Order: sequence, then structure tokens, then C-alpha cells
Amino acid sequence: MTPRAVGERIAYAALPDGLRSWIDSELGEPVVEAAPQTGGMSPGPAARLLLADGRRYFVKAVGHELNAGTPRLFRHEIEVLRRLPPVDYRPSLVASYDDGDWLALVLEDVEGHHPNLSDPAQIGAAREVIRAQSRELTPDPVRIESETLGGSVSRWLEEISAVDPHVHELLPRWWLAHEAGLLARLATLPDRLPGECWCHLDIRDDNLLVRPDGSVVVLDWGMSRPGPPWVDEVLLDLHDVTVPVFDRRASRIPAYGVPSDEGRQETVTDLLLVLGMSLAVISHHPPPPGLPRLMSFRRAESHRLLVGARRRLGL
Repeated sequence: MTPRAVGERIAYAALPDGLRSWIDSELGEPVVEAAPQTGGMSPGPAARLLLADGRRYFVKAVGHELNAGTPRLFRHEIEVLRRLPPVDYRPSLVASYDDGDWLALVLEDVEGHHPNLSDPAQIGAAREVIRAQSRELTPDPVRIESETLGGSVSRWLEEISAVDPHVHELLPRWWLAHEAGLLARLATLPDRLPGECWCHLDIRDDNLLVRPDGSVVVLDWGMSRPGPPWVDEVLLDLHDVTVPVFDRRASRIPAYGVPSDEGRQETVTDLLLVLGMSLAVISHHPPPPGLPRLMSFRRAESHRLLVGARRRLGL
């Protein structure tokens, strides 16, 4: 899942003067170069900063005028990063800014590139880090008030069940033919997603970096919340959900002391289904300001996830 061009990021130089002055002051030296970074789902700038004394940092920022929803994710990420233990596979939060309108996060800079998840070595390194992180974050050490994954699924199911008639006609025919039975099956899904682990829940290639030594770093915690400890590894494998290799990998994902079982495989299938259907429903909303391509991305992702779910359901 790679939203490479869902938004048009503004340049670092377009930030308010007061915010750029705060960055210079907070870091102790003026910024002499800001190399823009592409990708992601925010219209705000993301840049690797070079200071006058040679130090490097990463900054991302957003203002309410660019997109009203993204500041909430930034505030959540700031709170999470303040509570996460320091490890070598997560860049530390150096400083944060919030004046009620503009927000910014200054993070450790990581030299690296986004992984090719079709490369066995790179996805293997990512899998090792995500498993280590899931063990580290179980039980949940963050413990902030947050919607759990199970709570999110309950909300998505309500939206799917109450879909407008004009959107209903745009949903997959195979879903409509089996809708009552599938909704009944999904009704128990929230209870099958215990909030034992603090989960990233936005694992995809542009939220991962591979350092020159091959080690992997996990970025962007704006979507994180409590969930089951196996879910981030499932999300890692969604890059090839439409082919049987996903089924083989999902069957081998450990539950950290609990053997793989049929029940968890059904839960993985149901999670694919509800993710795909939720995206199908919201992808027909008007695009939010600053993200003109977001809805087309969501439609493409919905189709891909639902192809995988339908195959696993045998429909």
C-alpha cells in the first residue's frame, strides 16, 4: 500500500516565518539546507534539514489551512513518540511545535531508502524489526486514551451497514449477493482484536526505511493504537495480498506463544474484508482539501484488498 502521490507537499520555505525561526532556535543553529521528501499522505512539508554546524534532522509540519484532519494525527504522534521507549529501529522525537494552528515534529534523521518489499532480504529485515517491535510493545507500554483497533472496526462496520443507497450500487456485486451473511460474520470481529499491543497500524513501504547497513527503521505513528500483536506483520504482507503467498505468510505469523490456528486465519480474512469495504465506502466521499488524489488511492486499495478477501472466502 503506497500512497506515493495523494497530496502535493508545500516546500519547507513556505512554512510560517515564526515556525522556521523556532526550528533554528530549538536546534541551536540555522537551517542551511532543507531537502524535500516525497510520498505520504500529508500536504505539509517533509524535509531533511542540514544545519550550519553539519548536524542533520528530519522535520514534518502541517497547518490547519492545508488539511483539517492531519493536525489531529500529528498531535497523536507527538504524544505517542514521547511515551515510546528509545530503540534503534525508531527515530527519536527531538522537539515538537504546536501553536494551535501549525504543528511540527523534529526527529532524528535516518539515512536510508524505502524498502522493496518484493526483495526477500528487505522484507525479511522488515519482518524481523516488526516482530521485535510487537514483542517490545506487548503489553502496551504507551497507555494513552485511544480508540483500539477493535473500536475502529466497530465504527467501520456501522458505516458499512449504513451506506447510502447511491454508494450501495457501487459496491462489489459479490459483496451485495452475500451481504447479510458477511455482516453477520464480521459482527464478532471487534471482539477478536484484543488491545494487548501498541500497534503501528500503518505499515507499508513508505513508512519504513532501510539504512545502508540493511537494518530497518519504522516511521510515522499517527495511526497507532492498541490491537493484537500479530496485526502489524499482517499489514506488512498486504503488499502482495492478491496472490497466494499472502495466505502462506499469514498462516506462519506467530501469535507470540499461541500456535497459529484456524480462528486467527478467519480473523485475518475478516480484517482484509472490513478494511476493503470501509475504503470502498469512504472512497466515494469528496476529497479532503490538500489531498486531491486520496479518493482514487482509496478506491484502488479497496479493490486490491477485496480481491484478496474474496479469494480467501472462496466466493
